Amino acid sequence: MSPGRIRLYFAGIHLHTIFNSSRELINIEMLKRFKIDAKRLEEFIKFGMVGGSGVFVNMGLLYVLTRFLAIRLEIASPIAIWVSILTNFFLNNLWTFRKRETHIPFWSRLLRYHLVSGLAGIVNYLILLLLVNLMGMHDLLSNLIGIAVGTMINYSLNSFWTWRVRSS
Repeated sequence: MSPGRIRLYFAGIHLHTIFNSSRELINIEMLKRFKIDAKRLEEFIKFGMVGGSGVFVNMGLLYVLTRFLAIRLEIASPIAIWVSILTNFFLNNLWTFRKRETHIPFWSRLLRYHLVSGLAGIVNYLILLLLVNLMGMHDLLSNLIGIAVGTMINYSLNSFWTWRVRSS
C-alpha cells in the first residue's frame, strides 16, 4: 500500500485486501465465475456503508422529530428521508463513485440522485405506513424494512443512471 493511502476497514475486513492483495479474502476467480465485477462489488460495499450512515441519519432524525419535537410520523418521516438523501449523495459522490469517469455534471447528478432516491424514499415511506397502520408493527422496525427495500432500488438506478460510466 502506498504511503498516505487510507486503509478502509468494514466489519473487521480490510477492503484493500479484498480487492488488491494477493491474500484476497474474496476469490477473484469466483467473482468472475458468477459475473461479479470486483470494482462494482467494491462500489456496492461502499454504497452500503454510505447507506448505513444514511440509516443512522434517517433513524436518528426520525426519533428526534417524533419523540422530542412531537412531530407527527407522517411529517417527520419525509423530512428524515430527505436529509438522509442529501448526506448520502455527497458521501457517494465524494467517495463511492469518485473514480467513475462520467460525463454527467454535478448538478445533474444531484437532481438524478434526488429523483432516484425520492422514488426509493416513497417506497420506504409507503412500506413504513403500510406496516405501521395496517399491520401494527413498530414504527422504527417498519422504517428499517422500508429502508432495506429502498436500498436495492437506490443502488441499481443510481449506479446505472446517476453515475453512468462515460461510453467510449
